[in-house]
Amino acid sequence: MEYGHNGNDQTVDLAGILNILWRRRWLVLLPPLLGLAVGLLYGQFGTKRWEAYATIRPGITAYDPSGGPVRQWQLKDITRWYEQELYRRDLVARLGLPEEERPVIAAEFIAQGLTNLQGGEVITLWTTATSQELAVALLDSSITLFNAYAESDSVSSQIKLTRDGLRLNILELQNQLLEIERLEGNLALRLQSARAESLMVAEQAREIGFDIEYQRRQKSFFRSRAEGETGAVARYRADLARLDEAVAAVEAGVPAGEVEVPGWARRDAVLDEGDVLQGLARVRLDLMDAVGKAQAMADSMNLEADLTDIRIGRLELKRRVTVAARLREVEEKIGQAFLEMELGIPAQRRGVELEISARASKLSLLSPLQKVGETMVSDKPVRPRPLRAILILVVLGGFGGFVLAFAWDYVARHRGRIFQSV
Repeated sequence: MEYGHNGNDQTVDLAGILNILWRRRWLVLLPPLLGLAVGLLYGQFGTKRWEAYATIRPGITAYDPSGGPVRQWQLKDITRWYEQELYRRDLVARLGLPEEERPVIAAEFIAQGLTNLQGGEVITLWTTATSQELAVALLDSSITLFNAYAESDSVSSQIKLTRDGLRLNILELQNQLLEIERLEGNLALRLQSARAESLMVAEQAREIGFDIEYQRRQKSFFRSRAEGETGAVARYRADLARLDEAVAAVEAGVPAGEVEVPGWARRDAVLDEGDVLQGLARVRLDLMDAVGKAQAMADSMNLEADLTDIRIGRLELKRRVTVAARLREVEEKIGQAFLEMELGIPAQRRGVELEISARASKLSLLSPLQKVGETMVSDKPVRPRPLRAILILVVLGGFGGFVLAFAWDYVARHRGRIFQSV
């Protein structure tokens, strides 16, 4: 290679270049070695920093009549808030950082339309910090601070109205739950009353059964008395027939002592010659009166037995119709109350509880800024990067050493001309 220098021809070839590099080798090697040392020291003692990412989007500030979400904030307004570092002072105070600390949070989004309004687009937040916990706290706290800022702004008044409306709805639904509990208590009382009524009806059926048994025993008594009186009538009539035979015998001239009469008639009648017929007639009249009385008593007992049959029939009919109907009615009440308690009340309660849960879910989603997913933080520090720093410093040191070697050699060769006095 040949270079001309103001009329002085000087040939610089590859050997000359290598000669310069060899003679000035310490000047060539010292800057890369110094860069290597600085890179190692930076990697060893440099402040470690972790990076964190969070994805956010404009939050729900209201709901339309169909229940769909309404998002008022625009993406550009959110990114402008982060770009102007409006979070810095409050963030430092909130996290207890030194006042001179100046955390930086980058916010960016890629608009998918011409208006970059709310919708499916999201914003990515990024920051670094001296610990994983601090990096996450910076992003999460900034989101909280933006929400506080947004809710103090006039544009967020719709959030307050929506939130108050949802809370009012929840209170109304809670009152409905209290009403359902009151209905459940009333149903329990109705069920208890119906069961008590069922027991009363069962006791009434037992009482009617006792009355029927009493009437049956009375009927048995009346039939027995009637049979006894009927037997007495038969005996009286047999005695009356024998007495008529005795009267006929006396009238036919048979001596009174030979006349066969019942023993009781002989005791009651005076059977002498003058009074035999009169005594027998008196006894006959008494006997006929006894027959009439016994027959009347038998008829009366049979009548009472028949009337008792009628009373038994009425009691059995009452037990079959009235008591059974009341018992079925009470059992139907018990069944309806039981079904209402087991199915109706729980279904109403579940419906109201689901409504409360839906309102509470909507209430929890109200926020000017919505976080999508979790805050992600790097597992390892992203600062410092020793290999990258060493590579850059060594390359720059090598280039600097190369330049320094040639400059030093040039100055050494032309020292007289450079430092000669004019």
